Amino acid sequence: MAMRRSLAEFGIADDVALLGGFIAGPRALARFAGNAPLNTDDHPIVAYCAPRITYVPDSLARDRLIDLLREVQISPDELLAARDHTPEDTVWASRLAAYWTARNRFIEAGRDVQPTSDVRRMLAQVREPLLSVLHISPEFRPAYDPLLRMATALGRIDVAAARALLTELRQAQPSRPEAAQALRDLSDTSP
Repeated sequence: MAMRRSLAEFGIADDVALLGGFIAGPRALARFAGNAPLNTDDHPIVAYCAPRITYVPDSLARDRLIDLLREVQISPDELLAARDHTPEDTVWASRLAAYWTARNRFIEAGRDVQPTSDVRRMLAQVREPLLSVLHISPEFRPAYDPLLRMATALGRIDVAAARALLTELRQAQPSRPEAAQALRDLSDTSP
């Protein structure tokens, strides 16, 4: 069956983004599950327990996710085919490990962000954490894309600040053309 929509429509631009969604390998999952009973069709534990955590939560979902990410781990070797490792495999494994680290930091950085429509106030909260995530993994688009959108919005009210942010984005991820294009657009429209 052919896919009717591209993976990019779901925010999965490449292999790193796809595999970057994994949070735990087989060993970590086995340790995490411990002696918990199996969830089966004739014993649907999740279906009966999920409403309790939904309607009477004992913690916030974001805190549970961060706790889970801290408890489990994964190694690139658990996803990559077992074979003699080539230099390309080593580079690929490093990219994937960096992406996972960036993802976890991104989620932690977002824990206490207070949403606001004021781009300057939002940038005051997220600029440095998101740029630091991009320094860990330049491929981590969930940090790049919102900064790009905020820089574009900022360009309407503070061209110099927008230019500075776009320059940092271009340096953090030189292979992506969007920040460079936004800088050109900004120069074309500024007095």
